[in-house]
Amino acid sequence: MRSAGMVLAAVLVAALTVQGQPPGGTVPGLPPPPGAADSALDAHLGHWANLMGKATNFSAQFDLTRTDAVFRKDRQYKGSVLCMKPNRARMSIGSITDKSDYEAYICNGKSLFQYEWKLKKITEIPLTPGAGDSPMLDFLGGMTAAAAKKRFVITQFNPDDKNYVYFDIKPTLPKDKQEFEWIRLCLYGPNVPAGLTPYLPAQMYMLKPNGDSEMWKFSKQTLDVAGITEKVFQFEQPKDQGWSYNKASTPPPLPGGPPMVRGGTNLPAGPSAVKQR
Repeated sequence: MRSAGMVLAAVLVAALTVQGQPPGGTVPGLPPPPGAADSALDAHLGHWANLMGKATNFSAQFDLTRTDAVFRKDRQYKGSVLCMKPNRARMSIGSITDKSDYEAYICNGKSLFQYEWKLKKITEIPLTPGAGDSPMLDFLGGMTAAAAKKRFVITQFNPDDKNYVYFDIKPTLPKDKQEFEWIRLCLYGPNVPAGLTPYLPAQMYMLKPNGDSEMWKFSKQTLDVAGITEKVFQFEQPKDQGWSYNKASTPPPLPGGPPMVRGGTNLPAGPSAVKQR
């Protein structure tokens, strides 16, 4: 299982590339989930896809809280993310208390490079859509909107909230369940105060298969940053010595199996609605 952090970049890259094709829909063989046919949900998905689809790139800073499921211990991080069409991304995540607890990712459209500072290790992961490795790699490698519709169940949580729009994203395939169990993506609603852009991401809550969770709170969200080219997303060698380099092999496709859907926990409305109690 890869770091769940890059699933975020995958979601953002996917949004950049599905203009006019909201990723809703049902899963073959399952009854429609609550709200799946709701026109309001489809409208919100369409607005989000339209906003992001018109942009060439997206950047944001974030505060990240990682919670250990066993010891209920929180670790605090800060970081930034930059994505560009069609499949390029950069992300850095650093602990606010431990300088050695730092990780970074660069995706150049052909490979994802994962940097682990504690281990001084670089892992190159080739992008091969549908190889069974992770939804993140499939998104960055060119997953189509139609494939995403069949692969995930997307529903709207708390549609009465006036300030935020919440999408619950749940995997149905075994290979995706290795990455995350549930994501609640919180976007600014259509009636946010001046200075905020409707349908840009505000927060994201991610529940992992082992019970650990991540809470992302975004700031300084920006579309179409000037001067961003493919050169920004090229592999970089760290300046200090002692780094090891490993190129991961592409795994064979995993068996699909019958889809399964697990429900999320009901959360309060408002800015904290993506945080699990």
